[in-house]
Amino acid sequence: MDDLTQTAETRRRRALSILDSLGLFDLWRRFGEPVLVGAVAQGLVSAPDIDMEVYSDHPAIEQGFEVMSRAAAAPGVTGVQFVNALDTPDRGLYWALSFRDAQGENWKIDCWHVGHDHPDAHQAERFAAAVSRALTDESRRTILVLKRELRAAGAARGIDICRAVIQAGVRDAEGYKQWAEENPP
Repeated sequence: MDDLTQTAETRRRRALSILDSLGLFDLWRRFGEPVLVGAVAQGLVSAPDIDMEVYSDHPAIEQGFEVMSRAAAAPGVTGVQFVNALDTPDRGLYWALSFRDAQGENWKIDCWHVGHDHPDAHQAERFAAAVSRALTDESRRTILVLKRELRAAGAARGIDICRAVIQAGVRDAEGYKQWAEENPP
């Protein structure tokens, strides 16, 4: 395992440890089905960012405030944000926790609470599983390199980098830029 891959694995373990220390999955289970998605679920962690979704029959603001009030009291939590997007195309409730880990690194934990009937329900979960199944050592390394190069310039989303590498065989930043012109987000 090279340094970049090892760093991603170390970050993945730290992310899982943070989730455990906050008890977020246990807190959310009272109200729905919490699912880990994004780079942590895929094993492609480059940024200190954790994504999760919670699916339930009836997402309620009060439920999220109960979860977040408990999580916010945990050591390391430095902030909580909330957005009610139920009446927007996103059709969900968004929560973001800011967390400073023992190494002094600031993490962001994004959580969408949506209904089982949401048109995109479980899409991020299915995408994470598909990426994990499709990864090879080479594609994993390529994605991590591109995340480091392109995201530093704010030029790409992780989901698009994964698609470009896995579906289109992109191997470098120039190839990604060409792919992105033909495949807008």
